[in-house]
Amino acid sequence: MASPSDTTLVADIKDILFNSAGYLVLALAIGWAVKRALGWLAQRMSQSPIAQAVVTALGKSSQFLLPAYTLSALLNHNIQHFPESKQAFVVTSYTLLLSIAHTATVFQLIAVPIAWAQKLADETDNKLDDVLVPMIGTVTKVTVVLVGTVKAVSIIDPEIAKSVLALLATGAVAVGFAAQDTIKNIFGAVMLIIDQPFTLGDVVNIGSHEGKIEALGLRSTTIILLDGQRVAIPNGDLAGRAITNVTRREFIRAQDLVHLEMNTPAEKIEEALKIIRELVTNHEGHDHRHPPAVHILEFGEWAVNIRFMYWYRPANGAKQLEFNQKLMLQIVERLHKANIRLASQGTPQTR
Repeated sequence: MASPSDTTLVADIKDILFNSAGYLVLALAIGWAVKRALGWLAQRMSQSPIAQAVVTALGKSSQFLLPAYTLSALLNHNIQHFPESKQAFVVTSYTLLLSIAHTATVFQLIAVPIAWAQKLADETDNKLDDVLVPMIGTVTKVTVVLVGTVKAVSIIDPEIAKSVLALLATGAVAVGFAAQDTIKNIFGAVMLIIDQPFTLGDVVNIGSHEGKIEALGLRSTTIILLDGQRVAIPNGDLAGRAITNVTRREFIRAQDLVHLEMNTPAEKIEEALKIIRELVTNHEGHDHRHPPAVHILEFGEWAVNIRFMYWYRPANGAKQLEFNQKLMLQIVERLHKANIRLASQGTPQTR
């Protein structure tokens, strides 16, 4: 049979829990209201992403912090009303609740540095910065969850927390051995983002592949080849290759050969050189830093080979091909008017 003091103690605890429940409901309501109010305010701050992230994070955090601190304050204030055998459990309970609330708050506040990093990424021309920000955000959030979990377990039982840490360390080593290629590709993605040999939309030449960079992921980079096919190259392999960025070149160097008949007189060869030099001097897309070069390359078995070389700016492949076609037709026309005959392999070299 319970003594009067035990009955009074049980009644006091019931009153404390009942009152605490009322205050907790009030704190939850206030936290919900604060979240809605700050969410409404954040929607009107679209011109300032960082301030918007701060207000949104504070609003979401309030629904965790207000109830947690309210309940912990009430329990801590009335701890003497609980039996000594239960006081340690009560302290552990509200300490655990505060730890979970703090982890949730940090998780929400990560949005602030991410918004700042995204703002910096938006100000740069390289689109890979936009890929890096979500990667860092994801890794940071996972880290916060893991640290928060270990901290919460350590509050319940420090020995269990040590076991969890040991298990995580062992698991990390095992995963590291099992996923070496994956880790290599992730580090490859990080190196590509840091070195920035290309950005999304650039046309690159990577060994046997040439095409436009469509996407960069944690595992692979997707390239749209010139024939329209998509190929995914593992980032670990890509980071170790020589990458030629076709888009970033300042100009296009073009060269071609003009074959004159072997029996062409010297004066006609000189005239042909003069005609070609005239056509490629100050041409469309001329780059003054690189004057064109026109010279006799060799006296071949079946023709006198004249090589001409010019540089075209800007590096627009389609426009350069159009100009080169126009140039070749002009060369043929001018040589024909000058009665200078072109050679073709296998045809008789007589006049």
